[in-house]
This record gives sequence, C-alpha cells and structure tokens, in this order.
Amino acid sequence: MNELRRAGGVVLGVESGLELLCEALDHFPGAQIELIGELAGADAQHPQLTLGGALEGDALQARLERAAYLVLPACNGEPLPRALIDAFANGLAVIAPEEGAAAELVEPGRNGLLFTPGSARELARRLAWAEAFPERIRQMGECARADYLARFIADWGYQKLYGERRRYARV
Repeated sequence: MNELRRAGGVVLGVESGLELLCEALDHFPGAQIELIGELAGADAQHPQLTLGGALEGDALQARLERAAYLVLPACNGEPLPRALIDAFANGLAVIAPEEGAAAELVEPGRNGLLFTPGSARELARRLAWAEAFPERIRQMGECARADYLARFIADWGYQKLYGERRRYARV
C-alpha cells in the first residue's frame, strides 16, 4: 500500500443516506468527502461533497489509495455491503451505522468507527474524529486490511490451514 495517500473520505455508490451525510457535513464543516459511483438522480449539492463520477478499475483503485476512510451513511438493508468489503480490501477505515454486517465487521477504534443509524450529529462527530486523528485512522486502515485478508481471502485461510495440517501430519 502506498503511504503517500490518506486524505479525506470517500463514499462508494451512495443511493440512500445522502441526506444524512449532507446533514452531518452541515454539523462538521471540516470534512471533504468524494462521492464515487452512479448517483441515480440523487441531489448531491453540498460544498463539502465532490462528485467523483463512476470510476472503475485502475481509476477507482487510485482514488481509494488516496482516501483516508470510507463513509457508509446507510447499509440499505444489504446483508454485506460491497463498499465495506472494498474499503477493507484497500486498507481504509470504515465509518458506518451500527446495523447489519457493519455492526459485526467494524470494531470501533480498531478498524473503523460506528454511529447510531440515522444520527447526523453522531456521524458528524465520527467525521470530526477521523479528521482530527489521521494517524489513528491510518492504523485502523491497516487493521481493516488485515481483517480482510483473514476473513475474505480463501487462499490465505486455506494455505494457513493446509500448512497446519501438513505440520501435524509429519509428527
């Protein structure tokens, strides 16, 4: 991972939760957030929001490498939001509502921060904290990447397990 990155936040493909994010940004004017993906007619007019458009492949990867954290304003009832997995895979800390898979995968203070679903003030406090402590957010991103490798990469888990079995089989 490139160490020159890590400034500001990104939101991947937000379709709901945009109003909550805008309200949170009204409470905390210090954050700059980039919206990436199709916005399906959503009104994203806010001075702290930048529209990154629909990015794919190398362009998306390059943008994620420059981000400090991912904001997931709402889980939209998804059992496992793809944006959360993408953030972990790219070593980004996640700021997410305490619901669904986010509540189980995000460990506050270790690989991200949680807020009460629907609470713009609490989301604003998490954004303020992320901007005030960039080194801690970077460390949380490292933990998020380690969690991704441990939980979602089959080869890594298989090789570790297979190596353990081979070691015991030799004894």
